[in-house]
Amino acid sequence: MTRRSVTSYAKIAIIVAALALTNAAAHAFDSTPSNAPTGLKAAQQKIAAGDYRGAIPILTPYVKDHPDDADGLNLMGFSLRKTGQTDLALQYYNRALALQPKHLGANEYLGELYVELGQMDKAKERLAVLQAACGNCEESRDLSDAIQKGVPNSKRSSW
Repeated sequence: MTRRSVTSYAKIAIIVAALALTNAAAHAFDSTPSNAPTGLKAAQQKIAAGDYRGAIPILTPYVKDHPDDADGLNLMGFSLRKTGQTDLALQYYNRALALQPKHLGANEYLGELYVELGQMDKAKERLAVLQAACGNCEESRDLSDAIQKGVPNSKRSSW
């Protein structure tokens, strides 16, 4: 294999990875209403671009001003989890679920956090909630896959 073909393969791999991340992040916004507040939309744009750290300073005042918005709390939990701040992420997911116990995103992503932490029993509890709430929906399938693999579902970067 020539040096040029190796370089071409590397470029293709980078493009494929970027497309996969973009597609995965785009799914993260399926459950957010189109009339979402501006701060939430700005955070979603950062998350879609893979800029989880950039979403946090947008979400911080948003969740302070909207403490009863389960979607905002879930987004904050997701952004924190993706930046390795699992303790804080857990708090935001739990706040979202205290407001809306059947929130599909918060249940899935809290379950994925539990998988990351090796707490499989708790992940399975979140899966049971999802299955009761939505049956065999995408969120329950993705969490089930993550549990079976023992790692978070890497094909999606969703909240």
